Amino acid sequence: MCRPTLSPLDTVEITFRLLATGPQPLALSGHAIGLRKNSIGLWDLRSLLFHPATGVGVQRAALVELVGRARRHRGAWTIGLVGVLLPGLRDQITGLAEGRSGGMASSGGMALVNLLEQLDDPALSNEAAAESLLRTVVRPPAAPARPARRRQLAAVPGEFP
Repeated sequence: MCRPTLSPLDTVEITFRLLATGPQPLALSGHAIGLRKNSIGLWDLRSLLFHPATGVGVQRAALVELVGRARRHRGAWTIGLVGVLLPGLRDQITGLAEGRSGGMASSGGMALVNLLEQLDDPALSNEAAAESLLRTVVRPPAAPARPARRRQLAAVPGEFP
């Protein structure tokens, strides 16, 4: 039986969904990241992190906490961090893959490798790693607008010469 090959990001997405929605989902203390709730699951945190109304302080605190847990506990918490960041990583990769050969899968794999290397860098504090992720994945600089293309409209016979 032939199965389609999943991209690295699709594999992370499936694994994240299992860890974030299972019977004992991965969660952070809401109070630790500036929220008024006791606990927030990573599935909900992902939506909150990328919501335009979420303040940078909450985003930064959540990332510092996730980076710390990923570095200390590895495994599930690394998937948790990457899974929370997936919407931003996918946006990043879509921008990089446009006009490049190699496709989304290889770009996704490289994005994961870069993120894991950043986590393993002992010279980078949790706060510095979180700040880098905040600036590059969660709140990246706006891409410059492309000039609009003008479409040539076909002339309608009998009107406007």
